[in-house]
Amino acid sequence: MTRREALRRTTLLFSSSFLAGGLAGRLGAKEAVAAADVGVAIPGGAPQVRFAPGGIDLLAVGDYGTNNDKQREVARAMAGFTKALGSPLSCVLALGDNFYGHFMPEQFGARFSGMYPQKDFDCPFYALLGNHDYGPQYDSKQGRTKADYQLARSRENPGSRWKMPGKWYAFELAGANKRPLVKVIYLDGNNFEGALTPQEKLAQKRWLEAEMAKPTQAKWLWMVSHYPIFSETKDRGDAAGAKLLAQWEPYLRDKRVSLYLSGHDHNLQHLRVDGFSPDFVVSGGGGASRYEVIGKERGFSMQTRGFNHIHVTEEKMTVQFINPEGKRIHGYERDVSGKVKVVG
Repeated sequence: MTRREALRRTTLLFSSSFLAGGLAGRLGAKEAVAAADVGVAIPGGAPQVRFAPGGIDLLAVGDYGTNNDKQREVARAMAGFTKALGSPLSCVLALGDNFYGHFMPEQFGARFSGMYPQKDFDCPFYALLGNHDYGPQYDSKQGRTKADYQLARSRENPGSRWKMPGKWYAFELAGANKRPLVKVIYLDGNNFEGALTPQEKLAQKRWLEAEMAKPTQAKWLWMVSHYPIFSETKDRGDAAGAKLLAQWEPYLRDKRVSLYLSGHDHNLQHLRVDGFSPDFVVSGGGGASRYEVIGKERGFSMQTRGFNHIHVTEEKMTVQFINPEGKRIHGYERDVSGKVKVVG
């Protein structure tokens, strides 16, 4: 068997397990395969909200800062899911494009606190910068000032739920035993003119090398950026992540890295790519217009809004993909050895 045939066999098995466990259980095998092939929206099931004690729960959402009814719809679904959980949230991972259009500091109240009130989300929001958080060739014409406002908010209000201590940074999430459970590395992938300066790009490169070399007691290591490395989005695909892959490839082949999480593409995806360690999750469904997806050979992809829930223990993490109606449309489990099981 050639390497290409082996990869195709692996990815087809991965996709087939999704169909068997997720679609066929609700529609029947033939109908599920046909629906998946044409991209028909599939009714989801109830998400899991009860887990064995000892783990932590967090949410992830990207491309959410539209300030429109679609953002509110996803925010309500996030709040409803959080209320149903049997334990409090450890944090929300905010994956960039936090504020589309013109944005001023006094709008934090309405566009962040009002959209994600503390009564529903009593936890830190760890945020990073997306392309729309910079400009100026996008929507705001504000240049770097919009990014600077977000950084200043965190710096000047240390008690705020909004956390953005830098354009790139790392933090650890503790488990129930108060020991580090997950180390999360946030990276700024905005390489276009007007975003990261040449000096900042070099500083981040040196910082990442040092951060990856640091010892940690955490069982899990994740990398997070606004931009996907691999994608099943039509008209984008893998080409859009090629420059970042050239920069970060050695770390993405590091067996310690179990998850690469991103937004930017306005849909939900879970991909496995031959030769790379992490599961690649795209969570860009927070409120912006949806992007069409193509091919499913590397895993799950759907043109839908929504968010992710992640439950983590020392032995396993469970990742759920939840649509604006609060239904789970995909999920998977990964153990500390790297074995992945799709759970539908």
